[in-house]
Amino acid sequence: MAQGDNRKVTLKDVSKASGLSLITVSRALRQPETVHADTRAKIQRTIDEIGYIPNLTARSLVSQRSDMIGVVVPILASSLFADFAQGVSHVLEPRKQQMLLAVSDWSPQKEEEAVRTFIARQADAIIVTGFSHTETTRKLLGKFAGPVVEAWNLRDRVMDCAVGFDNYAAAVDMTRYLIGRGYDNIVMVGGAAAHNDQAEDRTRGFIDAMRAAGRSVDADTIVEFDNPATLEGGVALLPKLMARKNPPDAIFFLAELPAHGAMMWCLSNGIDVPGEVAIAGFGDLSLSAILPVPMTTVQIKGRAIGETSAELVMARLEGVTDIPRTHDLGYHLQIREST
Repeated sequence: MAQGDNRKVTLKDVSKASGLSLITVSRALRQPETVHADTRAKIQRTIDEIGYIPNLTARSLVSQRSDMIGVVVPILASSLFADFAQGVSHVLEPRKQQMLLAVSDWSPQKEEEAVRTFIARQADAIIVTGFSHTETTRKLLGKFAGPVVEAWNLRDRVMDCAVGFDNYAAAVDMTRYLIGRGYDNIVMVGGAAAHNDQAEDRTRGFIDAMRAAGRSVDADTIVEFDNPATLEGGVALLPKLMARKNPPDAIFFLAELPAHGAMMWCLSNGIDVPGEVAIAGFGDLSLSAILPVPMTTVQIKGRAIGETSAELVMARLEGVTDIPRTHDLGYHLQIREST
């Protein structure tokens, strides 16, 4: 084609440039196993040279598949959700599936908008984070013909399938551990539980474990910050907590980034960790193990949650029906020097 010609390149152009019939070129793209390898290679070279891009919309009308999987994550600032998305992509890419990624900022309304867009774009399957959906989102996903995965938490009742871990039990176990270490004044720091079932379950786990141990839970015991959790949030919070008349001797952060910020503030201001205050996190980001005082945390398999969600979606799309509705990937208390 002449330089500066912005006309859309068509399959006929590939046929003409390669010297092969339109039927042969079309068959090579739709049923490559029926075309000789040398012919396929010649067609591919021509496609690369003239910049032909197949019309996937037209193809999907025939196959009833778009080869696109919609994924909604709350944030990408945390590497946990980036790892999750990478896990999904790692499974989809070899199968020639594309991931459509949307970020909800922990907003059920933004999640609803993303789900609407995925359905309008003819996504073959949808993966969402957690169970905190608007009623409209539930109705949309309930009528959606493809597989739906709710990731990062577990529930007895799921819309279709769930892949995650028990957030409630993880918070209970970490709280019991801190109590067992002899800490008397434990403060929990967590994100807003509204529209966030993971934060809600973790907070509930902390409260139940404290009360089961005979510990009081009052307004000073639980500190809530607005989502998303950030390093700066932890840096700003620590001096306020340590300036209390009765400062905490242990702080359990329900997210990892503010726990890192808190640790950095302590180290920068001569606060002995864990001598003056113990710090525990939730997530086990890579920095946690290499801090000057390695941090105790709940280890989560973020990438594995993404991979399992994608494998489940692909199995369902390929016709596998005998698949468990709930997939519990578990968690692990990673005990380090900070506690």
